[in-house]
Amino acid sequence: MHRRFQSVNLLPALIRREDRTSMDEKTSEFSQATMTEIVLPQHANALGTAFGGTVMSWVDVCAAVVAQRHCGRIAVTASIDQLDFTAPLRIGDVAVIEGRINAAFRTSLEIEVHVDREDSPDCKRIRCADALLTFVNVDDRGTPCPVPELRIVSAEDHTRLEQARARKRDRLARRKTESEA
Repeated sequence: MHRRFQSVNLLPALIRREDRTSMDEKTSEFSQATMTEIVLPQHANALGTAFGGTVMSWVDVCAAVVAQRHCGRIAVTASIDQLDFTAPLRIGDVAVIEGRINAAFRTSLEIEVHVDREDSPDCKRIRCADALLTFVNVDDRGTPCPVPELRIVSAEDHTRLEQARARKRDRLARRKTESEA
């Protein structure tokens, strides 16, 4: 006697196709992402600390996950607006990379990423880098398309949104000044 197995979708609801195309507003908590990496010799320079470009790559990947979760589709990096290194990551360190959305605009989003070193044995975290990135939501042809709204649920969310709006205004004004020069 043959058993008949029923196919079961084991993927979480947030990546099922019907949910991925939803334009419902989402919270920053919904789309946040956390990654961990161990700094290996191939990630390090002659001083035994992580290459800035390697850390930047981890930041970009984490931000891409946040953007994809929020948009429900692939979003592309438009710019890394800020990347500050505040402490080294050494070979053997565990890097914890956390990203969250600060603002959703018409077709773009601002994403904030922090990189911490997790020290053993107490798992105390030390901030090693902070970054702000802009991603653009694109359709299958690469054309910018609308981004779901960001639902503001706390005073901290509101502050982050207002700060992101100010940064966007400054960025656009700077581009306008540069194009007129």
